[in-house]
Amino acid sequence: MIITAFAAGDRKALKPLLANDVFESFSAAIAQRESAGQKVETTFVSIDKASVEEAELRGATAQVTMRMHSKLITATKDKAGEVVDGNPDKVIDTSDVWTFARDVSSRDPNWKLIATEAGA
Repeated sequence: MIITAFAAGDRKALKPLLANDVFESFSAAIAQRESAGQKVETTFVSIDKASVEEAELRGATAQVTMRMHSKLITATKDKAGEVVDGNPDKVIDTSDVWTFARDVSSRDPNWKLIATEAGA
């Protein structure tokens, strides 16, 4: 959901899924694309492997860090529809490390993305 909402520039869908600082960072990247007249087309193909790197409880906040290896098709196009980054016909392998958090005392069952980094 996060990957496709980010690619689509859907801030409304992203807001409840991200911590405030992560949302601001994602929103700034979307704004930069918008001001350049660029559009990202992303197709999420698969998650090939997901593993828990770390899990901990900090007070009432549970945090889980996941390493995910996935496949995507992604391309950034300019105003004229020309590809400026990526390839709309090529599946690429990605590796990311995402950290999610949730207040375990809350009735809200949803986790929020609080940190991201490219994995090796």
